[in-house]
Amino acid sequence: MKNNDQSKRENCWLSVVVIGRNEAHRLPDLFASLPEGPDIEWLYIDSRSSDNSVELALAFGAKVFLVDEDSVYAPGTGRYIGTIEACGRWILYLDGDMVLRPEFAGFLDRLKKTEAQADQKDSSRVPHNPSVQADLPPETAGFVGHTRNLYLDQAGQVLAERDCVVLAKEETGPAESWGREARYHGGAVLYRRRAVLEAGNWNPAVYQLEEIDLYSRVNSFGCSLRAVDLPMVDHHTPYLSQKEKLMLNFLPQWREKKLYGAGQVAAARLRQGNLLQFIRIYPYPFIVAAGLLTIPLAFIWPFVPLMLNLAIIIIIGLVKKRWYFYLVYLGNLLQILRGLGRYKPFEPRYQLVKPEE
Repeated sequence: MKNNDQSKRENCWLSVVVIGRNEAHRLPDLFASLPEGPDIEWLYIDSRSSDNSVELALAFGAKVFLVDEDSVYAPGTGRYIGTIEACGRWILYLDGDMVLRPEFAGFLDRLKKTEAQADQKDSSRVPHNPSVQADLPPETAGFVGHTRNLYLDQAGQVLAERDCVVLAKEETGPAESWGREARYHGGAVLYRRRAVLEAGNWNPAVYQLEEIDLYSRVNSFGCSLRAVDLPMVDHHTPYLSQKEKLMLNFLPQWREKKLYGAGQVAAARLRQGNLLQFIRIYPYPFIVAAGLLTIPLAFIWPFVPLMLNLAIIIIIGLVKKRWYFYLVYLGNLLQILRGLGRYKPFEPRYQLVKPEE
């Protein structure tokens, strides 16, 4: 698949932006799952892999960008670069350890055909506003489906799997009616490029929660994401015990990953004056904080803090359907406090990798 010619840039409908580092063993399956066509381009943003990821991506026909060594930071860095370099009306963001499910590839075909039919019916409408043309819900910024995690042992073999890890099935709607408004999305998401750029693009300078950070800003412009009841991706990820998962929320660093991105996001939103929108999208750490702030009242009304915090624990457990989620958000609160002073905006540097003649 060759997709770097000028005519494709001028008529591009979909850009697939893939980020990765040392995912050479996964990239063939990923690229084999992607849609192709004269109006589709593939971009691979590499964070200094030591394997042959770059060569593989080039061989599959992707346009490859290599992040400078001093700019390798977090997933949002690669997506920021990919958004700048993409030319499609829509951008499908994926990680290098994912595989696109056929059901969502079919959804992309339907979306494309619907927009094309609407363009033909009424060419007098503004061409860059396909949400009106395609009878999509107003201000639709993008779509997300179900993610299935495939948990791997140290040898790379699948130990277990879990479906709907990002959004529960009941949080999605029928694809035939373009789903329902989403409250959240993970690393696999379909966005209008225009919506991402108008919201300020992905933040390249936060370690974690870059998805919530972007969606809170997109949402502040009155746009929303639609969650469709369709399989979207399979995600290959290392198996972690329950103890290790909880440690990810309480430790400042885990296996070379810095774990205070929540504080960086909060600091970024404070700087831009829209922290409340972030809290609205991701309220639970702040609800936990509000409960903890009532503890001094125990000297006056001993049972008030106890009952209030117990109610918060129960409500979070019921909403999230996992007993341990109170501890997750308590850890997030610690990450926010830890990361508030560690946000340093920067402009990533990168270079285009040209295929050998």
